[in-house]
Amino acid sequence: IAYDCIYPIYAIDDPGLMTSLSEFQTMSVSVDAVNHVFEAATSIVANPLSILLAKETVRLVHDYLPKALKDGSDLEARYYLAYASMIAGTSFDNGLLHFTHALEHPLSAVKTDLTHGYGLGILLPAVVRQVFDAKKDINAEEAANLVREWLHSIGLTQTLKDEGFTEADLDKLTDLTFTTPSLDGLLACAPVEASREVVRKIYEESL
Repeated sequence: IAYDCIYPIYAIDDPGLMTSLSEFQTMSVSVDAVNHVFEAATSIVANPLSILLAKETVRLVHDYLPKALKDGSDLEARYYLAYASMIAGTSFDNGLLHFTHALEHPLSAVKTDLTHGYGLGILLPAVVRQVFDAKKDINAEEAANLVREWLHSIGLTQTLKDEGFTEADLDKLTDLTFTTPSLDGLLACAPVEASREVVRKIYEESL
């Protein structure tokens, strides 16, 4: 549960104000919403509400993001993407976040031109593999590949190497993940132990 002081009394999300948002930013904020709910649905405090909202968020983004990318003036698509982002926020307020957000913040701190949602998308397949590897009823490799295929279908094809990171950065990024204030709270919510080895492996696979 987040603090009341960060919430507005009223919020007006007008799709008409979003029609000039670029394809890149439209995709990035939608990938951010998907990351919010993946984490909220798989954290150690995930619950029926966070999982329910996660499923609906993914359905809406899957259905309406391609439409918004094809036609930025499609108000129905913009409406449902804004709605998806809102319920994704409700999902992670109740289910919290873990790996992708904890690991992305150091990325966009080091490379300040890296868009947050895009950085999350680069990390997501490797995070999916780590999270689902512990679940015996889910093929982690297949899940990670399916997520990667979806990301490629909406135009997110870059890797960390494409963004200028190298193997020489892995230790520094891992250190930042564990020393940056507040990120320990996210790592503590991960469904598998957030060891240095696991964090470094996610960064390494994302290269």
